[in-house]
Amino acid sequence: MLSVGQFAKLAKVSTRTLRYYESIGLLPSAKRGENNYRYYDRKWLEQVERIRDLQGLGFRLEEVQAILRFSSDELRARLKEKLESLGDDIDELEIRRGKIRQLLSVSKKIESGEGLTATERKLFMENLRQEVIQGLRARYASMNDSTLAYLERDFWITGNPGAMDFIRAVQKCYEFAKERNLKLGTLRGGAPASLSLFGLGISGVDPLSHRMIPERLATQSPIFHVDVEYERGQEFVDYCKEMNKSLAYGEIQAFKMPLIDIVKSTHDKIGEVLDYGRIDDDADCVLKPFLDADIEKVFQFDFSEDALVMKFERFLPEYKGSAKMTEYLRGQPIRGYRDILNITALWRPHNQEMVDRIEAYKTAKKTGRPRFQFKGEMAEWLKPNFGMVIYHEDVIQLISLTTGWDLVRSNRLRRALMGKDAKAQENAAEDWSLFRDIASPDITRVVADESRWSFCLPHSVSFGKFTKQSAVLKSLHRQAYYRAIAEFEDRHGVAWDDIGIKIKGVSLHQG
Repeated sequence: MLSVGQFAKLAKVSTRTLRYYESIGLLPSAKRGENNYRYYDRKWLEQVERIRDLQGLGFRLEEVQAILRFSSDELRARLKEKLESLGDDIDELEIRRGKIRQLLSVSKKIESGEGLTATERKLFMENLRQEVIQGLRARYASMNDSTLAYLERDFWITGNPGAMDFIRAVQKCYEFAKERNLKLGTLRGGAPASLSLFGLGISGVDPLSHRMIPERLATQSPIFHVDVEYERGQEFVDYCKEMNKSLAYGEIQAFKMPLIDIVKSTHDKIGEVLDYGRIDDDADCVLKPFLDADIEKVFQFDFSEDALVMKFERFLPEYKGSAKMTEYLRGQPIRGYRDILNITALWRPHNQEMVDRIEAYKTAKKTGRPRFQFKGEMAEWLKPNFGMVIYHEDVIQLISLTTGWDLVRSNRLRRALMGKDAKAQENAAEDWSLFRDIASPDITRVVADESRWSFCLPHSVSFGKFTKQSAVLKSLHRQAYYRAIAEFEDRHGVAWDDIGIKIKGVSLHQG
């Protein structure tokens, strides 16, 4: 008889494995000696060796249990089945190995800037789609029909030959930051509307939870904004600049963001890294500063005098500083985090027309009477906005519901009406004429007016993550947060809420 340790050593398995084999009936129960220790019979070593051999052939333990009870004929039949299945596995592995070799070849060509054949591009995009689906499965409990339908609509990623190079460039920028342990903010611009980018782990925003429209990315060359920590961020900014030089489609704009450093410094002071994604958007610690109209040091609500956020210098004189914002918050109920995002999207008091929209939102929320009396699907769509047309997505939806046009065509018209793209205006002239024939004068006026002032919902949601972080830190760790701000500003001479903006192609914090 052998002790447990002696038997395990000879059998080349752990004592834990022996106990498990006993528990599922693969081995008889060990005998107890007078000292109450467990002992195994040497003859059972052959049984353990047989179990290990069968596992080595690829049989699962539940299959091994059955095989040990088989007759010789039954065992031969089962081994023959296994041999045939291994042949199938080998064929599948050969196919996979061939695909991997092809992908390696494609990857090398992309890295060197060589042109790809149509077949190589298709192979790369198919692989990218599988990568997206795997990423989404890791994020969602299940991939339901609405998720797959949204992914099919996210065709900008496969519908433009330059998209492949652009996506790979964005991935390389993120890989660069990860290798150097640089902290990045959430990708901004139109990027959060893409479920593909969410699946790839590039975007931190789930577009399904915010009713975004991926078709907006199909009508223009994408410009993605990404914020990087301020103190060590210049190398990332420079890397993104170099990546842009190789791109014929799309642009990656990197901005150094002081708040990223300040949040990290606050975490260091409190000895804890907060997971803001696990804090509900409507939690008390998020909404408290807005409910109390106590917005000092809350991002997008308390603007430093020379902050480079939201074109602050264009505000009407009486709206500069935080006094008007504080007064505005006190004059209305705060209905939740979406309400906060809506206010940040509207708060661009550059002229009286925009001020009127800001006030109309407060009135609609307080009275329950929306500015525009829509019915049916459009009224339902605008419920999160309390009936107001605020975002590009609202205008796109209004055009589509009025005309029956697809969302790509509707977005083209919306972009043309913004008045910033002469080519888009020229291309959409016929659509605008058709729209006026289809829509009522009231709808036509709403689309024309609101297109000019509407805001980008994906950008609002992603930028709002900084607002949420600052609100949480102010609510839960005010003293440490304020100290981190003061230390940063003293060290760098830069405002806590500052951010580089593009002026003549150069970010003020990129130089």
